[in-house]
Amino acid sequence: MRITRVSLYHKHLPMLCSSFTCSLEPGVNSADVVIVRVETDRGLTGYGEAGAVGGYPNYAAGILAGSAELIRRHLIHTDPRDINAVAGLMSLIEGHGSIKSAFDIACWDILGQYIGQPLYVLLGGKLRDSVPVYRGLPLKAPDEMGREAEAWRTEGYRTFLMKVGCGDLAEDVACIEAVMEKRRPGEHYTVDASGRWRPEEAIRVLKAVKHLDFVLEQPCWEYRECLAVRERTGRAMKLDNIITNVGMVLRAQAERSCELMTLKIDKLGGLSQGRICRDITSAAGIAVTLEAQWGTEIMGAAVTHLALTTQPNRLIAASDLHTYSSLSTAKGQPIFIEDGMMGMASHLPGLGLEVDLESLGEPVQVIAA
Repeated sequence: MRITRVSLYHKHLPMLCSSFTCSLEPGVNSADVVIVRVETDRGLTGYGEAGAVGGYPNYAAGILAGSAELIRRHLIHTDPRDINAVAGLMSLIEGHGSIKSAFDIACWDILGQYIGQPLYVLLGGKLRDSVPVYRGLPLKAPDEMGREAEAWRTEGYRTFLMKVGCGDLAEDVACIEAVMEKRRPGEHYTVDASGRWRPEEAIRVLKAVKHLDFVLEQPCWEYRECLAVRERTGRAMKLDNIITNVGMVLRAQAERSCELMTLKIDKLGGLSQGRICRDITSAAGIAVTLEAQWGTEIMGAAVTHLALTTQPNRLIAASDLHTYSSLSTAKGQPIFIEDGMMGMASHLPGLGLEVDLESLGEPVQVIAA
């Protein structure tokens, strides 16, 4: 089997909540994704996706250009079933996981279709039928964030990630207190500053809310700064933005710089690298959240399959980012979400979904063998 044609699409995802604000991105009302369609000489077609948003290192235009160059120079004639060989070719470009992610996921999709099995079978077998989903609370006024948490709670969500880092530490404290005011038993909270704080600011906030039980995510931008906060406060730490490759996962594990991690599979380079990072963290006793920068159902399915094959005591939650936007790229509802839990709605092979070609529109670039 050989790849004969690759089409790249650039799609804008309008936010259903009108805007999603965090300390890095004030008032984001849309995100961007790059979707790849890989066709073969055996009639099998696979899809993959990578997310991008304004303040992150990889912009959609850069992902498109980098992906197209990588595919044109090294990948267009390959056999997509040879996952290890494809990963080896992509490693010729160091880092830049987002330009590799969509193609990697598409190859896994084709392999699943060729074998006739869902991706969760290829990834080792699912350990349960559904996984917890966290709900992100964008940065707003404290009372608004508290009301939003209560609204999602009534829909069955029990895992929350609240954005802080507004530039006013007193308001950050008020936001944390407002969201956790009505906490119920069994709920899990993460406070995410998205790297906005300096170490001493993080320490001041943590002292003010030391009576509240939550995980602190990425308080500072630099790795060493996050490590300093953890060492001086004893608060459970989750690393996110700086986890961009297997090497950083190994370093964080070796230096015991965190108890938890967020693994964004598009930043890591797709399912191949995401699976390796997940297995390392599982062996090290580090719990993870599995997600992506942004995505439609294509990325949502990839995240869900990986989450279903993760040991339950190593998974905090997965992300249902495809529900944050009004754009759908799949027919029907391939991913179900009920009472704060998410799973695949069918046993279709590969990603387990049928892509709606009309929703993709015309490709931005087409690369043919």
